[in-house]
Amino acid sequence: MDKKSANDIHQASPYPFAIRFFTEMKALGVTEVAVSPGSRNTPLVLAADATGLNVKVFLDERVAGFYALGHAKVAKSPVILVCTSGTALANYLPAVIEANHSGVPMIVCSADRPPELRQWGAGQTIDQVQIYGTNVRWFYDLPVANNTDPSQAQNIALRAWDRSVSGRGPVHLNWPFREPLEPMSDLEVPKANLKPFDAANFSDKGVQRLMELGKKYENGLISVGPNDLDDDAIEQICRFSEIVHWPIISDPGSQIRGRAISETVITSGEILCGSVPFTESLSSTEVVVQIGLAPTSKAYKRWLKENPPEHHVLISPIVDWVDPSNSITEIYQGDLFFPHSESTKTLRTHSAWLEQWKKGNAIAASAVQQHLQDDRNELSIVNAVIEGADDEVYVMLSNSMIIRDAELALQNNGTNYRTLCNRGANGIDGIISTTLGASFGSEGKVICLIGDVATTHDFGGILASMRLKADMTIVIFDNGGGGIFSFLPISNAIDKEHFDKYFLTSPKLPFADIFESLGIDVSTPDMIKELKAEMKKTISKSGLSVIYYKSDTDATLRAFRSIRDTFDQEISRKA
Repeated sequence: MDKKSANDIHQASPYPFAIRFFTEMKALGVTEVAVSPGSRNTPLVLAADATGLNVKVFLDERVAGFYALGHAKVAKSPVILVCTSGTALANYLPAVIEANHSGVPMIVCSADRPPELRQWGAGQTIDQVQIYGTNVRWFYDLPVANNTDPSQAQNIALRAWDRSVSGRGPVHLNWPFREPLEPMSDLEVPKANLKPFDAANFSDKGVQRLMELGKKYENGLISVGPNDLDDDAIEQICRFSEIVHWPIISDPGSQIRGRAISETVITSGEILCGSVPFTESLSSTEVVVQIGLAPTSKAYKRWLKENPPEHHVLISPIVDWVDPSNSITEIYQGDLFFPHSESTKTLRTHSAWLEQWKKGNAIAASAVQQHLQDDRNELSIVNAVIEGADDEVYVMLSNSMIIRDAELALQNNGTNYRTLCNRGANGIDGIISTTLGASFGSEGKVICLIGDVATTHDFGGILASMRLKADMTIVIFDNGGGGIFSFLPISNAIDKEHFDKYFLTSPKLPFADIFESLGIDVSTPDMIKELKAEMKKTISKSGLSVIYYKSDTDATLRAFRSIRDTFDQEISRKA
C-alpha cells in the first residue's frame, strides 16, 4: 500500500457509518440518547444529533446510566448511552448490572481508540473489550468506523436493538475511531430501512400446562414480583387466579396492588409467610407460578425454600433463571402472561385453601391499619405519600428500607398509581437518576421515595434534575442513617458505638438547607396530616420539588413488631 492510499484510509470520515447506525435506531423506535461529554465520542454525539434523536447531556456517567434505566422502564424502549473512551464507561456498570438483572433494555455505545493505539500507553485508553462481562446480552467490538461500509451499520443496529428489546437487557457496542474526529463536511442523513418487530409471546404450550395444573391441584399460588405489568396483563393474571382459585402474592412493585380488582390479591405476604401460626396451619403447597422477578419479601422466600412445592413454574420475560429458592421445576420465557377466553369457567366453586389466605390477609391488613397514623414510623409516611398519588402518578420506591416499608403499607386500595423500583440488583445507587429518566419517559408525575443515605449516594442525580428542569417530586425519609440495619441481627450482636460507626453511617446533612441553597422548592412537614397536604400540592404543580420528612427507626421497628405480634395472636386465637 502506498503512502497516499494509507493516508486516505486514516482520513476517511466516520460519520456516514455512525449516522446510518442512528438513523436505523430511530426507525426501530429509539428516541433518546444520553451523552456524557468527551472527545473520542464526538462522531457518535454529532451523528445522533444530526439524525434528529433527542440528545441529553449528563456530566456524570453514573447519572446517565440510571437515567437511561428509568426512561426505559416507562417508555419500553432502550436509551442509547454514549460516552468517551477510558474509565467513562466503567461508571455505567451499576446501571448496566441493574438493567441486566431486572430485564430492562439499554444500549451502551462507548467510543474507543483504534486497535493500533490499544495496549501501547495511549492516553485515556483502557481495555474496553468485554468490560461488562456477562452483564450484557451482547457485546460487539465494531470495526473502525472511518473505513467501514455504512451499510454494515444497519445490521449492527438491528442486532443491538433485538438483543436489547427481545432479550430484555443491556448490550454494549464498542466504537473505535481514528482521528480526525470532527466532521469535514456537511452531514447527510440517509433514509432508514428497518422496522421494529414484536418479541415472542408466552406460548400456547405454557398456557395449556398452567390450565392442566389448575385442574389437578387446589393448593396453588401465583407469585408476582417487581414487574412492569400493564393493565391487560394484570387483568389476565387476576382472571387466571379466579379460574383456578389460587391466591396472588403481590409485591409492592408488581403493579398488582392498587390496580387489580380481585379478592384473590394478597397484599400481606410478608406477614403471612413470616407467621409460624399461619404457615403451620397451611396444608402443603402443590403449585407455585412465579411471574418475573422474585418478590422482595424475605419471609416469603424463606417459607418457599423451607416448603418447596411439587411444581414451581417460572414465567419469565428475561434470560435469567430467577430461582433464589432453588425449587423451579419448569420455565417458560416470553411475555408475562396470556389471554383467556371470556367463556372460560372457574375450575372449582370453593377453595378452603384460597379462603385461608384471604382471611389471613384481612387480619394482617387490619393490623397494619392500626399503625398508619403515627407521625414517625415509615409505614404511615409511605401510606400518606401513596394516598396523595392519583391515576397518572409513577412512584419510584427506593431499595433498602423504603421497599420494605411499602411491602406492609401498600394495600389494594384502588388507587391506580404505578410503581417503579430497581429490584434486579437491589442497589441504593442511582435512585434519583432512575426517577429522572422515568420523568422524561412518562407523561404523568413521578414521585421518588428515598432515604437519606440513598439520597447522599445520588446527589449528581439532583443536579442533573435541576439542569434538565425535571417535573418530579423527591420525598426524602431521614431516619438518621441506615435504618434497615436495625432490623437485622447485627443490631443486637454488637454495642451501639460500633453499630452506629460501621452500619448506621448517618450522613447528618442539612438536606433542607442544601436544597434551598440550590433554589429547589423544598417543604419540611412535621406531621402526617401536613405531609398529606404537601402531597396534594405537589401533584398539581410542575417542576422539581423536594419534601423532606424526619422518620424514626425505633418507631418503625416497634410498628413492624406490633403488627406481627397482633397477627400471630389473632391467628392463634382463631385456630
